[in-house]
Amino acid sequence: MCDNKVIYYIQSGYDYRETSVKCGLTNPYGDRAICDSCSSDREKMRNINDAEENIAADDAWTKSAGWGEY
Repeated sequence: MCDNKVIYYIQSGYDYRETSVKCGLTNPYGDRAICDSCSSDREKMRNINDAEENIAADDAWTKSAGWGEY
C-alpha cells in the first residue's frame, strides 16, 4: 500500500470523533482501509483482492482441518 491516511468518523456518544488509519491496515469497522489513490489504481486493487481471496482460502482450509481460523 502507500503512506496515505484514511479518515473515519466514529460515533462517540452524541458526537463523532475523527480517527485516521494508514492505507492498507484494518479500519475501525474491521475491513481494510484503502485510500482514494490506491482504490483508483486497478493493479493495486487487483493485488488487494487477490490477497483477500488467499486469506479467505487459508481460513477455509484451517477451519475444515479443525484448527479454526487464524
